[in-house]
Amino acid sequence: MATKRNLRWEEMEKSKIDLSVLMQHFEVNNRTEGKSPRTVGWYNEVLGLFVRWLNDEESSTAIGNIDENTVRRFILHIQEKPGIKGHTSTHTVANRVRALKAFFAWLGKKGYTVGDLLRELKMPKTVDQVIEPLNEEDIGKIFSGINANTLLGARNCALVSLMLDTGLRLSEVAYLEESDVHLEDRYVKVLGKGGKERIVAFGVACQRAMLHYCHHFRVDPSHNGVSTFFLTIDGYPLSPYAIKSFFRRLSKAVGISRLHPHLLRHTYATSFILNGGDIFLLKQNLGHSTLVMVQNYLHIASRRAAIQSQEFSPLDRFNLKDSRRYKHGMDRSNMDGKIYSNAGRQRSH
Repeated sequence: MATKRNLRWEEMEKSKIDLSVLMQHFEVNNRTEGKSPRTVGWYNEVLGLFVRWLNDEESSTAIGNIDENTVRRFILHIQEKPGIKGHTSTHTVANRVRALKAFFAWLGKKGYTVGDLLRELKMPKTVDQVIEPLNEEDIGKIFSGINANTLLGARNCALVSLMLDTGLRLSEVAYLEESDVHLEDRYVKVLGKGGKERIVAFGVACQRAMLHYCHHFRVDPSHNGVSTFFLTIDGYPLSPYAIKSFFRRLSKAVGISRLHPHLLRHTYATSFILNGGDIFLLKQNLGHSTLVMVQNYLHIASRRAAIQSQEFSPLDRFNLKDSRRYKHGMDRSNMDGKIYSNAGRQRSH
């Protein structure tokens, strides 16, 4: 009877291991290292997209058959995929490439591949487009498109109000715990990126919308394990995907094509600065670790403030009559279109 030789890890054939198996190992690794559930979910989402693309292309999902060129073809696929403004945004592409690079670096470190297969793959360049926040008219259209006196309408009105008044991220709203919503004191406790908690206050208008939903239309949780504040009509947690779907429908209904969840965060940040808010407090409210992102909002707010300054025009405030301002330089007998009849003439000496 033949006996198996006691193989070392280095001698084992690992090229045939399926990518889906390695994804599971990677998830366990991330969980045991204390990465947040949202970070773990983000890696799973990106790697899941990669595996589905390989299956659609009828390509092998064995790790030994995947190289840098395979990943580059996948990057081209996501770059050309339709997004909110034409193709997928450069920042979305960069985030997905970052997740892939982290995964393949881990594979190399653990010995599943010979070194890091994506070591030479550079991060794609990102383009920072000017983000136009929602204006007062847009916000009016949004709320007019929601019937707050229905179960779904009351929930959605409270959801939009909270996002506009606090700048919470999509995932932070979706996973917001009922126990962390303090309606009487007008603040929420949020678990942000990196497992960092922060307190964010909201105003009276938002409080009214939240109370209206909570006291009149919020259904009972489907079971004891459900503890999120925003629920489906069946009492289950409202997922980030469901919120995105709601915003897509709302965007079409109210005629604001650029509307998406993160735009509410941009609008909050811009309005906060325009209303005199401190950038350090804004950094805390948004959950940023540095002022870099806050500086971007400061530039947007400065641009909007410059446009709004038209209403403070000193000359317009003088309220001069047009007849007095322009008639002194016009030769009405001259019909050649010149305002000043002596324009272009040389003075006689």
